[in-house]
Amino acid sequence: MKNTFWKRERIEIMIALALFNYVFLGAEYLFDNMMAFQTDSSGVVLAQSYVLGISTMGFLLLGVFDEKLRESAKRAGRAGAGVLAAVCLWVIQVHQSYGSTLAAGLILYVLLGIAGSLVHYRAACRYGMEEHLAETVGVSYATGLFLQFLENNLIHNAAVEAVILTVAFWALLFLVEKKKVAGSLMERNLYESDPIRHPYAAAVTLIFTVALMTCIFATLDNAVTLGHAGGSMDIGQWPRLILAVSGLVSGVLFDYGKGRYRNLIMYCVTLLSTVCILVIVSGGSFLLGLIVFYLSAGFFVVFFSTGFVRLAGYMRVPQFWAGMGRAVNNLCAILIGSFSVALIQSDDSTKIMIASIGLFVLISIAIYIYTVMGQTDVELPDQERKQEEEQDYFSAFADTYALTEREQEVLKMLLASDEEVQEIANRLYISRAMLYRYISSLNKKTDTNSRIGLIQFYYTWKPEKRLIVTIETYVNSRIVQFYVKLFSVYSWYGDRRPE
Repeated sequence: MKNTFWKRERIEIMIALALFNYVFLGAEYLFDNMMAFQTDSSGVVLAQSYVLGISTMGFLLLGVFDEKLRESAKRAGRAGAGVLAAVCLWVIQVHQSYGSTLAAGLILYVLLGIAGSLVHYRAACRYGMEEHLAETVGVSYATGLFLQFLENNLIHNAAVEAVILTVAFWALLFLVEKKKVAGSLMERNLYESDPIRHPYAAAVTLIFTVALMTCIFATLDNAVTLGHAGGSMDIGQWPRLILAVSGLVSGVLFDYGKGRYRNLIMYCVTLLSTVCILVIVSGGSFLLGLIVFYLSAGFFVVFFSTGFVRLAGYMRVPQFWAGMGRAVNNLCAILIGSFSVALIQSDDSTKIMIASIGLFVLISIAIYIYTVMGQTDVELPDQERKQEEEQDYFSAFADTYALTEREQEVLKMLLASDEEVQEIANRLYISRAMLYRYISSLNKKTDTNSRIGLIQFYYTWKPEKRLIVTIETYVNSRIVQFYVKLFSVYSWYGDRRPE
């Protein structure tokens, strides 16, 4: 990473994102453990899907009310959210009944959805078009996971966990309240410099892509959660660090080459996850499934978070779109929760294989369409290379024939336009007569006789001719210099001859 990466503003954004990830995942872990006292493993998975799904409402509410509420009402709402979240976490850790625990979880995750949408919007405001966006998201995600890992392994008291999560949530609200983090509006000029022809079509395509991928990753997640709730594996142990590592690695890889390989990398990760599902249903190791899930889940989170944060600036209501990745992921998780659990518990490997392969085919189509419509931050490699070659060709031509900056501007306009001379002169803010002078100068330097001849000569000119022309220019200049010096000596001698 470049030295410019570690700036104070970016660090504050990363801390806010890390705290959100920590509270969101830590509360989920606490909720699952407490619900295990009230229901069986499948019931825990279903309850988890309910609270994750309801968070979608929170993610969408910010876009609906943010611009309608006054700043004083927003501050009061954030203060109230902090108190209400503390109450919900306390009720969850007490777990007196299935209903009270579930109700507290539902309210808590609505609040977490709002907070998540807000912090992603802050990230979009500052770094939506920044080249290290994926790294910013990846480092934040990894940090949040590491904090959760420490909590799971160092603290074994539900009440203490609830207190720590409450403090972390309050710290998150404090950071997004700060002027340095929250005060800037979306820099529209950044997005206008790199426009998307159909931003909403790209966003809709990304929604479908994330939704289909969620079906794969949610199935793996449910299989892992079933094992955790059943006591066969503790998902809070060392394999969870792989999730943090995958977040870091994905951030670096997604930003490599200005992001042009992001979709391809995510496609390969999805393929790996699909293969893992097939291995598990065929009697493979649960530990293998856990490791692959953690490796792929980090990539998936960074992928959809980065995608929607980057797209938010192109939308009329960026607050609505910045956290859309989490919203789509969580909504799809609740929609397929019951189905995927039933499918996993059925032990019908044939149906699972058919469903997995079918989903992967649909994902392949969706990610291809999104790649075509959503490549907004970088040019395609072939296009970029072609433009560089054209620029190098023009620069070589201009250097060879010693064209001035103004002559280069005129030549570019002649090459790009078939308009009349007067219209071209108007575009260049010069007179018709002045334009003719520039064209005449270009004709003289390139040994052509007309505008058409100049254009034809440009496109048929070969850069290898440059050496010959340069040599001729060099020789001619030396000859001229020789005669100038000879004339100077002759003049000096003539002036000093005796009368």
